[in-house]
Amino acid sequence: MEPIDEWSSAELKAELKDLDLSTSGNKQELYDRLVEYEDDWVEDSESGISDIFGRVANIVVRNRVALGAVAGVLVLVSAIVLAGPVVIDMIMPASEEPPEKGTWEFTFEQKNTTDVQTYFINDDTTEMVTLNIPMPNNVSKIYIGAYWGEEDEQPGGIVGCDMVTVEVFDTGVSKPQLYSLSSTDASSQDCDADKTEPWDKIWYDYSLDIPNASGFEGTEEEARASWELYNGTGTGEWRIEIRVDTYAVWGTVCDCEDGEEVTLTISYIEYQVKMSLITQEEPVN
Repeated sequence: MEPIDEWSSAELKAELKDLDLSTSGNKQELYDRLVEYEDDWVEDSESGISDIFGRVANIVVRNRVALGAVAGVLVLVSAIVLAGPVVIDMIMPASEEPPEKGTWEFTFEQKNTTDVQTYFINDDTTEMVTLNIPMPNNVSKIYIGAYWGEEDEQPGGIVGCDMVTVEVFDTGVSKPQLYSLSSTDASSQDCDADKTEPWDKIWYDYSLDIPNASGFEGTEEEARASWELYNGTGTGEWRIEIRVDTYAVWGTVCDCEDGEEVTLTISYIEYQVKMSLITQEEPVN
C-alpha cells in the first residue's frame, strides 16, 4: 500500500466508504484503518483453504456417520485432479490389438540315433533293456530289432536255436497311441543257423503319423495349438524284454546249448518343428 503522504483525506474516506468501513477521524486514523483492513484481507486469503477443510473436519466430527462418505469423496476428487490420466487409464484401459493372422509354414529338423548292443542270455533267463528319451524331444520313428544265430551242430547233424522272445512295453512312454506299429511275432526259433541270413528275426517298427504341415492359416497361438498334440511324443521309458527258452528237439531237451547271443538294434529319429509366417524369413521355434 502507498505511503500516507501520497493519500489525501478525501481519497482515504472514499476507499473506506467503498469497503463499508467508518470514515470518522483524522487523516492518520483513516490511513491506519485502511492498512489494518488490507492486512486482515491478506491473512484471510492465505488461510482460506485451511478454513474450508477445517469447516469440513468440524462437520465430520459432529456427524461422522452421515458425512464420513463426503470426506472420502473430497479426498478422491483431490486424487483424481492430481493423477487424472493414471486413474482414467486404470478405469478405461486402452483396447488391445487383435492377434495377427497369417499363413504358417512348418519345417522339420531331424536327428537319427542308432545303437547296437549284443547280450548273451542264458537259457530260461530274461534280460531287460531300457531306452530313455527325455523331454522336450519328439520322436517320429523307433525301430527295435533282434538277431541271433548258431554255428554249433547238434547230435545227428541238427542245427537249432533256442526260442527267443522280445517284447516291447510302452506304458512309460508319452502318447504311444499316436504311433502306427508293424512287427513280427514276439517269439521265434527261426535264427540264422548257418550265418547266411544276417537280418533281424524279431522286430518292431513304430511310426508317427505326422499331419500335413503346409499352409496353416490363423494366429501364432492357433498354429502352435495345432502341434500341441505332438509335443513330447515318444519321450519317457521304452522297456525291452528279451527272454531265452531252452531249445527242444522231438520233445526232449538238448543240453548242448547254454543260451543265445542276441544282437539288439535300437534306432530312432528325433525331430524338432519350426514354424514361420510365409511372409517372414526367420523361423519361430
